[in-house]
Amino acid sequence: MGLNERGIGIYKVLIVVFFIGLCFILALPLFFNLDERKNTEQCIHNMKEVRTAVEQYMRDREVVFTETTADLVRTRYLRAAYEECPEGPTGNKYFISVCPETLEITVRCLMVEQFPDHVLE
Repeated sequence: MGLNERGIGIYKVLIVVFFIGLCFILALPLFFNLDERKNTEQCIHNMKEVRTAVEQYMRDREVVFTETTADLVRTRYLRAAYEECPEGPTGNKYFISVCPETLEITVRCLMVEQFPDHVLE
């Protein structure tokens, strides 16, 4: 009962199929670069959060922002999780510049040469 002509049980076949399926599921992110897309989306989200924090900082203090992301974290305009690119090494902060005349805020990822998709539009 449960054996075929060769003596292989149905449970052994199910275990092999399950194992092959599990290996495929675990290898899926490697084949489709799902982690890279996730990190790109996270980097763009982080830059939007930094830009919003700079806008709020300038609106509240009525000054042109000339500080760093560490200052935004210290003054509680930004959470620490948003201050660096998830793709790069630890301590890789975002570059922030504000045009004094137009008050246009530019936030750039320092990893943009290696990851050209890390651009805030």
